Amino acid sequence: MPSGLTPFRWPATWKGSSALEALDGTPFDCLVCEKGAAPGGVQGLMIADPAAPPDGVSITEGVWPGVQMARGQAAASSGPTGNPWVDSNGWKIRLEGALHPGARVWVDAKPTAGALAASFPRAIADCAAYGGRWIVTLDEGLAGGIAQGNADAVAAWKRIAGAARFFKDHDAWSGYAPVAALGIVSDFSGDNEFMGQELLNLAARTNQQAGVILKDKASAASFAGLRAAIYADAKPPEPGLRSLIMTFVQSGGTLITGPNWGPAPGTPSSGTELPGYAWRAAGKGRVALAREEFSDPYTLANEAVLVVSHRYDSVRFWNAGSAGFSFTASPAGKRAVVQMLFYTDRGVASVSVRVAGKYRTGKLWTLDGADARPLEMDLQKDAVELHLPTVSQYAAAELEA
Repeated sequence: MPSGLTPFRWPATWKGSSALEALDGTPFDCLVCEKGAAPGGVQGLMIADPAAPPDGVSITEGVWPGVQMARGQAAASSGPTGNPWVDSNGWKIRLEGALHPGARVWVDAKPTAGALAASFPRAIADCAAYGGRWIVTLDEGLAGGIAQGNADAVAAWKRIAGAARFFKDHDAWSGYAPVAALGIVSDFSGDNEFMGQELLNLAARTNQQAGVILKDKASAASFAGLRAAIYADAKPPEPGLRSLIMTFVQSGGTLITGPNWGPAPGTPSSGTELPGYAWRAAGKGRVALAREEFSDPYTLANEAVLVVSHRYDSVRFWNAGSAGFSFTASPAGKRAVVQMLFYTDRGVASVSVRVAGKYRTGKLWTLDGADARPLEMDLQKDAVELHLPTVSQYAAAELEA
């Protein structure tokens, strides 16, 4: 199927069919190039025009993943406290996947100026961890070095191909479903595009794995397993959606919303003090009702952490620095994988990770080892704490209940 393809953008500087030899032994089976730019002599490879992607593929514009640098690139950007902000494509892949069910999302993101060759495997992992695929795109210098047989460039190319091979071999993980405690309800378009999409982006930056709930496709199953949901769209929800959300609340969930919801749901109640919010009760659940319309997704994403509480974090890191994660589980829930991304350009040591769920065994995968290794685990009542060895840019903990 096209969705199982591993795409590679054909470099403009690679001339002649002899350049195809660079693909020998690699997992790349689809060349992405504009119409008429494909090399001659191609056999056994699909040619894909980015303007007309293959069936079963949706292409979205992405970012180069890594620590976001401040203006002038002298320092990393961050919020008032905490680790530097990280650019990642995970939230966009999840949104695009929700908008196009059944499609494999390809991310079109060019390397930034000065991107290190060592960061290319991380770009592959940043997309694959969320079920997507990066259209592997070499910068001019690396592409030229590979074509000329430069030893460092060829070594980097082997690492890139190795990372792509890893995720092709573990493609079954792409069929697992995201595990989240927070859902964001929106159509993520029009007047709601900025707020909705930035909430997804910023929730990920605060290490909240937020579920995407499309207003016109929402069902009771959309809220299964969630602790809280945010409704921040500009207009009140339609009656059917309002009923779905309030059923979730009355069953014990928490709704975070504001004046745009319409008439205040539930009845006045006491709750944890949170400036700018009033608490309301509804059945077994509660509503955190903002007194003013939402205007800043950064503030709302951070307030959501306080409303939901860290006790319900699906994944929690210690000593990880600038890290992100994707936590997904098999349909039966017996198996899960936590894919962890470390966005600094050096390895991390002494990282501990708490994963919610009753898992009993696990193994650790990295991009620099062909086989899984034993995973040091401490079993807790409703969670497991993992202790990682020194790892570089990516690690995956495969867990079994």
